[in-house]
This record gives sequence, C-alpha cells and structure tokens, in this order.
Amino acid sequence: MNEQKGARVFGKNLENQADKASKILKGKKDVIIDEMGGKENLINDAIWTKEGLNKSGSPQLVSLYQQEIYEFLYEKEKSMGEPNFQMGSTKINDTVRATTVRYIVKLVRCFNLKAETLFQTVDLMDQTISLLNPEIAELELISITCLFIASKYEEIYPPPLPALLRATDIKAKDVIEMEKEILNRLNFNVISDNTLVWIQLIGEMLGYNCKYSDQIKQRCMNLAETSLTSSLFLNHKKSAIALNIYMAVEINLGCQKTQFQWERLTQHQKPSNESKTLKLLTYILKIK
Repeated sequence: MNEQKGARVFGKNLENQADKASKILKGKKDVIIDEMGGKENLINDAIWTKEGLNKSGSPQLVSLYQQEIYEFLYEKEKSMGEPNFQMGSTKINDTVRATTVRYIVKLVRCFNLKAETLFQTVDLMDQTISLLNPEIAELELISITCLFIASKYEEIYPPPLPALLRATDIKAKDVIEMEKEILNRLNFNVISDNTLVWIQLIGEMLGYNCKYSDQIKQRCMNLAETSLTSSLFLNHKKSAIALNIYMAVEINLGCQKTQFQWERLTQHQKPSNESKTLKLLTYILKIK
C-alpha cells in the first residue's frame, strides 16, 4: 500500500518540482550568480556549441590523437562484453525511469549545465539502480545525488547542493549519505564512456558537410537525449547507439547533405538498414 502511494506521488509531482525550482531561480536574478549554480563562463562558450557538442577547432577535440582514442575506447568497450541491464529484475519500471530522466533533463537545463553532465548523471543513475535495486520512492534522492556527483566532475561551476534541493523535501545530509553509498559501490569509477562521448568522437571521425552542420548536430543531440529516456537502449553498446544515430540522421537528411565518411571508422561497420534500433531512431526523427 505504502509503495503504491509513493509511486503515485513520485510520478505526479516530480516534473512539477523541476518547474517550481526553475521559477524560483528566475525570481533570483538579482542575487549572486554562484548561488544559483550552473554559472555560464567564457571557457564553456569557447569550446561548446549550444547543443553540447565540441566546437570546430576546440582544443578538447585533440584531433591529432582521434584515431588512437577511437581504437582505445573500442577495445575498452569490447572488453566489457555486452550490456546486460535487466530492468524487469529491479523495483523501478520503465515509466518511472523515463519520468526521472525527464526530471534530470529539466534540472540540467534549469541550471544551464553541460550535456556531459546530463549523460553522466543518467549513466550513474542506471548503475545505481542496478547495484542498489532501490524503492521507487528513493529514486528522486538517487537522481539528484547522481546529478550532484556528475556536476562536480563535469562542471567548472557546479551548482551548490542547496540550489539543487530547492522545491524538494530532500535534506542535504541524505544526499551526502547517498553520495557515499554510490561512490563506494562504484569504487569511485564514476566517469563512463557514455553515448555523448561516442557521438562526439564518431562525429569527428565521420566528418560532415559544414553547410548543414547545425542541422546534423541538432538531430544527433535530439536522438541522443531520446535514447536516455527510453529503456529500450539500455542493453545496447553506447558506440552502437551513436552509430545508429548518425545513420538515422543520414537517412533523414540525405547523403548529399551529411557527406559522412563511413570508411574512416576502422573498428565499426556502417549500420544495416534492417537494424531495429535504426528503424526506431529514424521513426523518432520523422515524428519530431
């Protein structure tokens, strides 16, 4: 009885809390920016596009070492075997997970955080669900804790914990305790080669038509965020998701506009047109 009640409250109020936090922040424009968290800075503007991808010429692309990085990440992913996330064996169902991811997306946008922080947060949350098998009522605490951890790794100006907890009933001490639990369970290995890492790397390897670069990047990021929300992608390798995203964009825009150089991917093959993942992503682009 209590579990069901918690599930209803969770699903009904979670996204409203993100909206409420956003309104609170908008009403505090005259306060010190650091108090709000997610402070915009010149470094981010110099190296990131608004879609969360590296700008052309960004030193973070380390173009000279792209091939070596690509081969290293491929071998690392290969050594880890096939993903085996069993959502059905946890207390969290697909609907609750999707609601939580949308909540995280709203918070990331509310605090003007980087795309890396979003993808790292969701990856951390999925690992935590697998390790702890939490109750539905605990997922809000876990999601905020994972965002707190990821922002400290990825952001130059991470939002302070009190700012993240606005419009929630969660106490700071509970987040700190959950942070300890997650970090200990993961042995502090919190940085992963998530979908965005592969999107950025494969995108630079493929190359693309600069004339349509904005359209390509926007479609890629839309599909990448969609892949976060749906549990259908949990048991796919991150590189495979990224490859299918680029293939879906190529189908959507046409080869003449994208001009991807698939032959440059020495460790991967171009996705088959019969791929179920590709068909799903292509359909998503059509309806958006």
